[in-house]
Amino acid sequence: MVCPSYTFYATAEAALDIGAKPVFCDIDAETFCVTAETARAVMGPRTRAIIAVHLFGNVAPVDELRALGVPVLEDAAQAIGARLDGVRAGALGDAATFSFFPSKNLPALGDGGAVVTDDDEVAKLARRLRFHGSDDKRTFVEVGYNSRLDELQAAALRVLLPELDGWNIARRAAAEAYERAGLGEHLALPRPGPGVEHVYHLYVARHERAHALAAALCRRGIGARGYYRVPIHRQPATAHLAPAGEQALAQTELAARTGLALPMGPELDADAVDEVVEAVAACASGSI
Repeated sequence: MVCPSYTFYATAEAALDIGAKPVFCDIDAETFCVTAETARAVMGPRTRAIIAVHLFGNVAPVDELRALGVPVLEDAAQAIGARLDGVRAGALGDAATFSFFPSKNLPALGDGGAVVTDDDEVAKLARRLRFHGSDDKRTFVEVGYNSRLDELQAAALRVLLPELDGWNIARRAAAEAYERAGLGEHLALPRPGPGVEHVYHLYVARHERAHALAAALCRRGIGARGYYRVPIHRQPATAHLAPAGEQALAQTELAARTGLALPMGPELDADAVDEVVEAVAACASGSI
């Protein structure tokens, strides 16, 4: 199972959980997403699926990945409401997962998530696995889980779902405001993939001295942090799966080293954007 290395550990964990062997591929450092070229480079005769992670609210080129001839599973945890060529993330591949953790663009009141698919057999399997591997509470045909979304979380999501598109529009407006305010003069800005309506779950720019810049911004009262500083292929539990060669995941390493998340959210107004850009300019132009 091919999956990008620059993402949350759960991506590889999911593959291992079903007995698959994760094969890490590189990403495009501007979009933070897998590409058809990076996936093709590591595919072989035993490749059974590709996990496309829509990282930070961007959308991977699922149409190009499906052309490689294997099922594509979307990790859309950070991209609910995003679109590729007008089609929403989660409706592009063979199946997809969403997260409703309270920090996500569509939050529940606690942990929660969903699996979506248009394949009836996959849907039946997902329903069975979420309830201890049983269809009828009496006969257990799979080793499953207790992973049902409770009614309280579902009720909250029903109330908040109508707000999602408006919140995502506000996030895109904040990203556009960052660019208009000149943030790109100091950092490499995140870029949507071709045909993508990004939803900026996180606003992750890049800087050669990201760690030092984050510390300097925090001293000025501006929240900033690195995400996935240690990519999956360097994590202790999965380091044995890392590909050989220092250049095998060069763009992943670059993104992990230089990525810097800046304030982002639907409530981020023009004054806040200007404050962030002014602080970045002051820190980046000095000795940090």
